[in-house]
Amino acid sequence: MRFAILTPSYGYGRFMADGVQSVLMQARVDVEQVVMDGGSNDETVPHLESLSGDPRLLWTSEADEGQSHALTKAFSRATGDWIVWQNADEFYLPGVLARVAAAI
Repeated sequence: MRFAILTPSYGYGRFMADGVQSVLMQARVDVEQVVMDGGSNDETVPHLESLSGDPRLLWTSEADEGQSHALTKAFSRATGDWIVWQNADEFYLPGVLARVAAAI
């Protein structure tokens, strides 16, 4: 079972690293994170670039038509069995996705 975490973003660079790392640090689960940034001109792209070495992170930064459009684009790239929406200013506590997987 794979979780696809979809994250729309615009101008949330100060939160980006914490949110993405909280997904990539989940243990005992297969996870990918798809970030669709609306072309932010803050620190969003540098944070995403610094984390790009992890193949579980897919991201794009380009103009979009808002949050719903960003989520639709992220969904089209996702390969997970379970889709999760995580806003850019949110994060997961350690082990939460393993608990969800066990409950499923």
